[in-house]
Amino acid sequence: MDLIANLNPTSSAQWVFLSFLVILTYITILKFNFSHQFTLILKSSYSKKFSNQYLRDETNSKHKLHLIPVFILSFSLFLSFQDLSLILFIKSIFWISLYLVIKYFILLFLGKIFEKTYLYEEIIFQSFLYEKVVGVILFPLTIFLFYGSIQADFMFKFITIFLSLSLLYKWLRILYLSFFNSSLSKAHIIIYLCTFEIIPIMIITKNFC
Repeated sequence: MDLIANLNPTSSAQWVFLSFLVILTYITILKFNFSHQFTLILKSSYSKKFSNQYLRDETNSKHKLHLIPVFILSFSLFLSFQDLSLILFIKSIFWISLYLVIKYFILLFLGKIFEKTYLYEEIIFQSFLYEKVVGVILFPLTIFLFYGSIQADFMFKFITIFLSLSLLYKWLRILYLSFFNSSLSKAHIIIYLCTFEIIPIMIITKNFC
């Protein structure tokens, strides 16, 4: 009996199943080795107190909790659902990773130029907090999309709405950070949102929708 094929006829490709297995194994390892940080970063998504605590702990710790790969793989699987192709999946991983790496180094570079490294470290944290937390939630949702009994079209729309609302929450959170922190330039924050957040999303939407 082919377990993978029987789960969902539209997602019988073995690379999909193996990808989910890799993500699950990776999350399990992180949860086992970074249990406190794992819980703390989830709480950071809605609490400024936990956000500051996590940022402080991460700065002082030599061992980092790397959750970004979970988002990259899960989001790439989501983008590949309507056109199930290993090539598309690999391309999605490449472009998403490239975008995140470029954004990280540009923000780090700006922090050095304006001599506000600590403030820009907070911006970087808030910016990538979305990917870290959403990736953990997106993983089980994507499993339901591929293998669940719920209608695929409904699940796809549900995940799209979830990602959109989460992204809006992220932008509002960054704006809140800028307007209540006098050391940060509001103009710079708005330029950042337009350049590194809104425009890339528009490009992704145009190419995949």
